[in-house]
Amino acid sequence: MSEPNATSVNHTQPTVTVFFAADETYAPYLSVAITSLLANSNPLRRYHIIVLERGMSHEHQHQLAGLSQPNATVEMCHISDKINDLVNSDNNMLVADYKTTTLYFRLFIPELFPDIDRAIYLDTDTVITDDVAQLFDTDLQGNLMGAVHDQTMDVQEALIRYCQAEHGFDTRGYINSGVLLMDCERLREINFVQQFTELLNTYHPELAAVDQDYINAMLHDSLLLLDPRFNVLSANGPDDVADPCIIHFNLFNKPWNYPDALRADIWWKYAAQSPNYEELLLRLQNFPPINRELDELKKGRLMNQAWAIVDHADPTFASLIKAGVQVRVKM
Repeated sequence: MSEPNATSVNHTQPTVTVFFAADETYAPYLSVAITSLLANSNPLRRYHIIVLERGMSHEHQHQLAGLSQPNATVEMCHISDKINDLVNSDNNMLVADYKTTTLYFRLFIPELFPDIDRAIYLDTDTVITDDVAQLFDTDLQGNLMGAVHDQTMDVQEALIRYCQAEHGFDTRGYINSGVLLMDCERLREINFVQQFTELLNTYHPELAAVDQDYINAMLHDSLLLLDPRFNVLSANGPDDVADPCIIHFNLFNKPWNYPDALRADIWWKYAAQSPNYEELLLRLQNFPPINRELDELKKGRLMNQAWAIVDHADPTFASLIKAGVQVRVKM
């Protein structure tokens, strides 16, 4: 795409707001995600990328902010400051402490940023291969969020059974929270975050995916299933989406550790354009072989955790709903 200039940007269209979150370890990987997003942006559209950073070095913050260009701003936001402002506010009705807000930060975006009415949230382990404005402009059809079905849940018996036991519905209705389109304005109007914190503070279901499970449970009837091209999960095996917009390297085979992994070549293409390319090559060179074994163990632990919840967990979201508890959001 041609290099944009400040005068050519169309200011009549809404700014595409995109949130990421990263710490010091993930900063170089985030630079690849942002590099790919900007490389595929529309030079006539405005983009506002907000990085919720936690303990990131000044060097990495400077590198990320330096990715800004005439039509796109990369803003570094220290999430601890935003959370402290929210939790310590005199009118804080959320009953949320610092630890809770940090753990479930993506659910708090509507309250942390009250001036933003619509936003995309992306996990750091993504690479963007088309214009994310297509996702941002998607009609939510009255729903509170949009997300893509999590096909990872369809291929493991433990996860299939977990979804039914925990949520009471089959995997076809289960979404992956690594890519979210959020109607922040409506989420504030229905006091979504307050509803979430009340549910969180009252009941303690054992979960395999934490905030992803809360999104699935609370918004099951208020989620728009998006086109799969907006969240192509690399853990699913063969590439069956012809024109992915966002590739998501979910679970354990991260491209920065496994350059032979499915679609890793696409990630490394943008890594070579990022300001952290040399650092990424060094990290790959120093990746200990034993970590491959540890990643396999993590996969096994995830399956074991899912089976344990199927066999013994109480309460689950499904059992709470059966008992008459308000789990789904009140509109």
